[in-house]
Amino acid sequence: MNIWENLIEDFEKALPSDVQCELKMINSTESLTRFANSHIHQNVEEEITDVYLTIHLNGKTKNMNFNITSMKSAKDIIEKALSGIENNPEDITWPGLADKNNSFNGLKEISPEDPDLRAKKVKEFIDQGKDFNAAGYCSSNVSNVFVWNSNGLNSADTATGAFLDGIFRSETSAGSSHIGNKNLNEIDASNVGKEAYQIARESQNPEDIDPGTYEVILGPDAVSTILVFLSVYGFNAKSKVDGTSPIEIDSNQFDTKLTLIDDPFAEGALNFKIDSSGSKKTKTNIILEGVPKSFFHTRRTSKELKDKNTFHEMFGWGDSFGGIGTNLYLKPGETKKDEMISNVKKGIYINEFWYCRVLDPITQVVTGLNRNGSYLIEDGKITKPVGRLRFTQSFMKSLSQDNVVSVGSENRFADSEFGEGILNVPMLHLKEFNFTGGVSG
Repeated sequence: MNIWENLIEDFEKALPSDVQCELKMINSTESLTRFANSHIHQNVEEEITDVYLTIHLNGKTKNMNFNITSMKSAKDIIEKALSGIENNPEDITWPGLADKNNSFNGLKEISPEDPDLRAKKVKEFIDQGKDFNAAGYCSSNVSNVFVWNSNGLNSADTATGAFLDGIFRSETSAGSSHIGNKNLNEIDASNVGKEAYQIARESQNPEDIDPGTYEVILGPDAVSTILVFLSVYGFNAKSKVDGTSPIEIDSNQFDTKLTLIDDPFAEGALNFKIDSSGSKKTKTNIILEGVPKSFFHTRRTSKELKDKNTFHEMFGWGDSFGGIGTNLYLKPGETKKDEMISNVKKGIYINEFWYCRVLDPITQVVTGLNRNGSYLIEDGKITKPVGRLRFTQSFMKSLSQDNVVSVGSENRFADSEFGEGILNVPMLHLKEFNFTGGVSG
């Protein structure tokens, strides 16, 4: 991309020799088709190019970011950054620049998806809902990222993603389904629509049940929410630095049925193969048969904790946030959905959680609600749809030893409260899950 090559050249010319510099550019084309009342009402596409600059001089650091269209010149940007850097506090955890040997080039020339294809996928979804009202979105994106530093590193990568998220509603129910893929053409919109419609149809006229401790079967979106909370507030090494992480490496904290890896090179992975330092990522074991094996590290946290960097700096979040895995896979098991249900004496099937908030990061106690498809299971059969329940549950305890009855046999990219395309997960059958309130209180 010529604009990037020209940008590097301009910054190299304007940069004083005693200044350490890291330059990043993210060029993204986001395409979105929204629908409501079973009709498309919005179709938009936006291309954005953002530039991020970090300079380090005399023990102090300055970060800046700007849109490429607002930039006057490299010289002007560097002068502006250097003019105020002496007022910044000393950066005692400055990790240094990434080594040039960490460079990686995965850049590809990929055009945005055809909007007519998004419309086709929306129609295929809506057609499954018969007389139910449909709403949702179909999106696709192409993102190119570039990283250069004055150590000689020069990296680039391309990531694509496509998502269909839809819901059907009746007067008393709602059913949703979500799916992601690298390519929009590979998304089976009809199947997504069938699943959402079935949930909406079968969850009509829900009945309230008493709160309490129940067995639960969690759909992929609910599983994704649990794991993304653990990732952000537990396995993020910044949480360990701050003393708020419950994770203990090499301890038997989770059920032996659980293996979680971060693998940016897995077939179909949706996110970048480099982190925001420009370093090539690697496959990382996060949980291995129930045992935590690694935090998500950045240059800073690996220095602070004297641990190996796992290259999990996030683009656009700043290095003070810590590290997050973005290509996470929970290893599937061998149990199909029907078999899971047949093994429940009395429990609840939950399609997804929402409005979840951490009450205590140390124990990972989270409160939230169920929505868009929940059913009571009695003696191995779904007997009736149930209404809204509030849970207050330690996510650590929910996945602890002997609480995972079985792991589903099919994985898919699921949504979560921290974004889509991060986690590829199966269903889970949990022995106990604590519901503390219902509609009546």
